[in-house]
Amino acid sequence: MPKRVDQAERRTHIVEALLTIAGQRGIDAVSLREVAHEAGVSMGAVQHYFASKDEMLAYALQHWLTLSVHQRFSQRIRDRAGLAGQPGPEGGPADPAGVLLAFAAEYLPHDEQSRADVRVALAFIERAAAQPELARAMRGAFAGFKETVQALLEIIDPDLDAGAEGLRLAALLEGLRYAVLLGALHHRSAMAAVTRHLASIGVKTS
Repeated sequence: MPKRVDQAERRTHIVEALLTIAGQRGIDAVSLREVAHEAGVSMGAVQHYFASKDEMLAYALQHWLTLSVHQRFSQRIRDRAGLAGQPGPEGGPADPAGVLLAFAAEYLPHDEQSRADVRVALAFIERAAAQPELARAMRGAFAGFKETVQALLEIIDPDLDAGAEGLRLAALLEGLRYAVLLGALHHRSAMAAVTRHLASIGVKTS
């Protein structure tokens, strides 16, 4: 009796092959044929799940955002912060400044996984500039990123203009992220810049 194929598992395997290509060579290198080769499946198998490159990219972006932002990234922040899983006042984190620093440290590329995530982000940003469906998803991801920073600042200091300062910090992290990826800045130097910025708005991080 032939082995039954898990449809969700096969689709995930295919889009992860796409993300590998995008992270290594950019979106332009992605094609149904290249994805099939990377995934070790036939072109027909890829076309069974995705009728076009655009459809495959849209699905891959949603998969990547869920994996990298809502699962892997969140877990790495918790691991780095140490106390992040312990509730503080009103259900917030026990050490919100520590969580914010952990958030920044993980957002900036510092190992192969985080560098791959930034390369994938750049690949999708480039494509999203000309593709509205991808742009909507990327806008939503940035909004969530900014809102997380803003929420932590609100907990740290309710007197801060958390909306304005959250946007400033989000923009700083975005700029530093790509400088670190390119080797223009070391992760340590970028984190020192983040710490100085937080100190300038009255946020104590140690």
